[in-house]
Amino acid sequence: MGVEEMKLKILLAVLVVVLVGGCLSTEPSLSSVVSYWHSIKSFSAEETIKIDNQTFESYVNFTRPYKITRADYVNGSLLQKVVIENNTQKVMTANGTFTLNATIDDVNALDPFASILNNLDSFNITKKGNTLFLTPKISGLPSYKVELNGKLPKKITVKQTGLVLVVEYKKITVKT
Repeated sequence: MGVEEMKLKILLAVLVVVLVGGCLSTEPSLSSVVSYWHSIKSFSAEETIKIDNQTFESYVNFTRPYKITRADYVNGSLLQKVVIENNTQKVMTANGTFTLNATIDDVNALDPFASILNNLDSFNITKKGNTLFLTPKISGLPSYKVELNGKLPKKITVKQTGLVLVVEYKKITVKT
């Protein structure tokens, strides 16, 4: 084998590595994430929620589109539990249980990922690295910054009219 032939083989090998390496990515594409989110029927999550200087733990179970349960804890003590099902909202606190009428907006208000899933087609979605940016196509919806862990949210930052809410997902499991 001559020197020129050897150089050509090395150059070809380097070119193959560069081309294949450039095509492989550990991050899912935007279309694969959105497609996966469309397929989610339900999820359960353990979350840390931060609003201004307040932090609390929350456990959420959501089934598309109208069923959600959220229990909020502060320092290990149950602060409130909210259950929405069949257009009825039950709020349980230390002061008693309150029953109210409920709409899809009440469901969406309890968890940002539930809101995103229920309104997925109402957003312009862009991706930069491992972060999605969801801006509403219509007024009234908040904007979201979603840091991903694979195809699921690791952290969601919600921004709407002066309010910033941050939800960190410690654990999330889905059913498709």
